Amino acid sequence: MQNSFPLLKKLFLACVISLLSFTTLNAATPVVHSSPKPTWLSVCKPYDKKPSLRTVEGGYFFELVEHQIQVEKQADYHHSIREIVSQAGIQNGSQISVSFDPTFERVDFHEITVWRDNKPQDRLDVSAFKVLADEKDLSNFIYQGTYTALMILSDIRKGDRIEYSYTITGRNPIFHSKYCDFLYLQWYQTVAHQYTSLIFSRGRKLNVKAFNGLSNPHISTSNGLNDYEWEDFQVKPAIDDDSAPSWFDARAYVQVSEFDSWKEVTDWALSINPPKINIRGELATQIAKLKSASGGDTLKYFRSAVKTVQDEVRYMGIEIGQYSHRANGPDKVFSQRYGDCKDKSLLLASMLRAGGIDADMVLVNSNQGDLGRFLPAHNVFDHAVVVARLNGKQVWVDATIGYQRGTGTDIYFPDYGKALILKPGNTGLTVIPVPQTGKTLCQEIFTIKDGKSPVNFEVKTTYTLNQADRIRNSLATNGMAETEKDYLDYYAKTYAKIESKDSIVVTDDEQKNVLTTIEKYKISDFFKKDSTSGKYSVYFYADFIKSEFPSVTNQTKTPVDVSFPFNEDYTIMAIMPSGWNVEPEHHDIKRDAYRFASDYSVVGDTLSLNYQFAYLKEYVPVDKLDEFKKDMKQMNDGYLSYGIDIPATGADSSNPSLNQWTLNLALFIVLLAGVAGLLIYRKETPGIVFEYGSTFVPIGGWLILVALGLILTPVLGIISLANGNYFNINTWNNFSTYSYGTSLKAHWIFEIAGYVIIVCFALFCLLLFFKRRDILPRYIIGYFIFCLLFHVVNYIFIALVTHYKIPSKYPENMVRSVIIAAIWVSYFLKSSRVKETFIVPYPSYNFRYEPPPQAVNDTALPDSY
Repeated sequence: MQNSFPLLKKLFLACVISLLSFTTLNAATPVVHSSPKPTWLSVCKPYDKKPSLRTVEGGYFFELVEHQIQVEKQADYHHSIREIVSQAGIQNGSQISVSFDPTFERVDFHEITVWRDNKPQDRLDVSAFKVLADEKDLSNFIYQGTYTALMILSDIRKGDRIEYSYTITGRNPIFHSKYCDFLYLQWYQTVAHQYTSLIFSRGRKLNVKAFNGLSNPHISTSNGLNDYEWEDFQVKPAIDDDSAPSWFDARAYVQVSEFDSWKEVTDWALSINPPKINIRGELATQIAKLKSASGGDTLKYFRSAVKTVQDEVRYMGIEIGQYSHRANGPDKVFSQRYGDCKDKSLLLASMLRAGGIDADMVLVNSNQGDLGRFLPAHNVFDHAVVVARLNGKQVWVDATIGYQRGTGTDIYFPDYGKALILKPGNTGLTVIPVPQTGKTLCQEIFTIKDGKSPVNFEVKTTYTLNQADRIRNSLATNGMAETEKDYLDYYAKTYAKIESKDSIVVTDDEQKNVLTTIEKYKISDFFKKDSTSGKYSVYFYADFIKSEFPSVTNQTKTPVDVSFPFNEDYTIMAIMPSGWNVEPEHHDIKRDAYRFASDYSVVGDTLSLNYQFAYLKEYVPVDKLDEFKKDMKQMNDGYLSYGIDIPATGADSSNPSLNQWTLNLALFIVLLAGVAGLLIYRKETPGIVFEYGSTFVPIGGWLILVALGLILTPVLGIISLANGNYFNINTWNNFSTYSYGTSLKAHWIFEIAGYVIIVCFALFCLLLFFKRRDILPRYIIGYFIFCLLFHVVNYIFIALVTHYKIPSKYPENMVRSVIIAAIWVSYFLKSSRVKETFIVPYPSYNFRYEPPPQAVNDTALPDSY
């Protein structure tokens, strides 16, 4: 995400640089000195063979790269000769820069010579150096107090050879004179001659480990000193690829360490960062407050302490001198409300211990992964975290991650591989458990009215665990206005005419650590019309997944870094009244480092495109790159996008044309039903003479519900037929684009006929009902049975046509008809009220009533009713 306050951030960083530079200058002024070459140097013999120009990059090559280390004198001597071979080399190779920390290092230049036509030009002038603050990590809020001595050489020409040498003297006292280093013997440019010498006392034990195919060192001893020499010629550039993981280094190098075991490293780290026990002041007050709020609940106190350090103590490190590795006291860090990773980790560990939780500071490397391949050393770590033990379980916490939510021990921790726990007596690295990663569930819903109207576009995204942490932090950093702009800009790359309908709605369940965002947009010109065919095209893209694919070419020779832990469930839903011409599809790719699945389906008027993609490891190894490249091509070309062509009539239903054929079918069924109903109604039935004691029973009781049902059924049926596109020619024509279009049309006709018959049947029963005809019971029973059979057959029909992708209304209608039939068929078969109410025959004059004897003198009823 873009920073919402770039100007404020620049002003802040400028103020920090000014303030801290003033402090550093008072402590140690950065100055470049000049002096003769050291007398302790080993002899590096000249070598004059040039490399092939085909191997030269940047317009220059190194004729010599010489590096000699005198461990006892804490001195590093560097000697280089560059040869400019083109105009590009003049641009790229005409400056000299050296980085150093003036708090404990001194820079002495011995020579700067430009050789032109084999004649030397002395260019050494220490006053010409510009000493600049070298704060490469300041954008990450880390100030280290380092400087760069920079000289820009004038009058450099093609063919010049630039020779310079200098010595940096001094070591950071925080390491207690323990020597550890990585000596590189290969670079990303061609080197004709490389020479490295490591000189140290015979009484000092140094462990040496080589990486990436080095030549063996020449070892010699003189004047009580050991000298390890590595010398190579015509050293080719190492493979360099931006897509490689951060831990991958193809250069030949040597690790040197004076530590014999991880226990020694642990003891050293504990000596400079011991656990803090006596906590006072503001921090002590805060700890008491958290204890009181937790009410003795250890897990609650744990989460409160973590939240305090992560969210209330900002990340800012002043790592000058010994404070490159020594943490500031927890009291100070909490009081100033800022600190780097070791400051915050020591603070958190101290707070947890104060709450009765066993916790320790831990050293990790955020970029190197498996630290087990290195010798024990203090310089293999770049980050500090915390491990706590709660309820017999190790809980790992990175105090520099902000806005982590959840309860108990359910907290995300990055996959740092192995770690060194700073606990007395620890003798080795600990494997960090593989973290439980969160997930992103994104659902995009396009609601399409017709081809001309704007499309409503809604995006609902749910983030869990670390993904929720990430978005929560992003929203807090960027602000809602900037976030809405960024999201709109993202979709505008695909849909040019898109505009926001409403503000983004954010729902954050901090207890479950689930965050949901809902976005609403309107898209104009969603359909693209082909001028030749007249068809409209709709294309859908799973861009969010596609954007996570790295660049892999035939020239890629390194492992490829991927966005682990990326886990996306991405669904595109498009709703269109006329339906979709889509056959169900499924694609599946399963590899060790990643997995992918996609499913395409249609249910009723809704097209669903579901994509699932996850990286299972942090990188794809070299031997799997060909497979990875093929899989990415397959996904890009066919699996992550879906295009549909729609007939011109199907894309625009704003002015629907009448389907005269289906309308005529419905009218014909109505005519037949009317004739049949008339004939049935007028069929004469024999007169009935009631026995003694018979009476008239009026319509009432449960029959009222039957009457309401018979009244509503025709009304609702006619509305459904009118609004359901049953008589829309666009819908009918769109069926032809389906491979199973004939079956869809047959089902359409079946539904029209069934619903029209139900409407007519209900009207006929309604007439019989209010006339209290004697034939009503058997015909209304037939009506309920017909409705039941129709919905059962309709359910089976649509299931076969859609390959069991059945819209919810079909099973609902079937269940409803079963219940209704079961109730009312039984009622009309067994109810005495039914038998005594519906008694009128046709014609009505066949009906007469014989009153009982004692009622002879009563007022007589009419002969007919």
